[in-house]
Amino acid sequence: MASETGKERRVLDVNVLAIFLVKNHPGNKFVSPILEEGLRGAYIPLLMDILPVRAYWIMTRRWRCSEKESAEAVKHFIKAYDGPRYLSLEKETIVESFRISEDLKHDMFDCIYLAFALQEQADAIITTDTDFKRLCKHLELQYINPVPSEVLERFKGQNIERNERKQPCEL
Repeated sequence: MASETGKERRVLDVNVLAIFLVKNHPGNKFVSPILEEGLRGAYIPLLMDILPVRAYWIMTRRWRCSEKESAEAVKHFIKAYDGPRYLSLEKETIVESFRISEDLKHDMFDCIYLAFALQEQADAIITTDTDFKRLCKHLELQYINPVPSEVLERFKGQNIERNERKQPCEL
């Protein structure tokens, strides 16, 4: 369902944004090219307006990246790129996410992305979460996960490693 400009509309999830901002994350080299396509105008990236703050939380709390550098990375992203549309959830969309959650028997935190995609008449969701493959199919949304499955397996190890060794993030 391309927009009036003829461009696809794609919802970005919080992990895609956080991975894009952390250069030495194992998924960065897969996520960056597809996100950069949208930032250059190949499609319209859609972000829930709170996601840059949530990405900062993931970077600093889960991945233990420097707070100062993470803040700078988020601010740089916001200032440097005009492409993403920062949009708010409508209150009906929140109610809809609970309905979708119940219908699909899946947690509401993922279903909010589905409801947001419907709200914004998006064509696709870009995510690294493999659960979305099934979820998107139910709502006729395209599932885009640019990270190969063998690399996705390393994500959990990357989180543990970084937390235990306090490996610095390259932002």
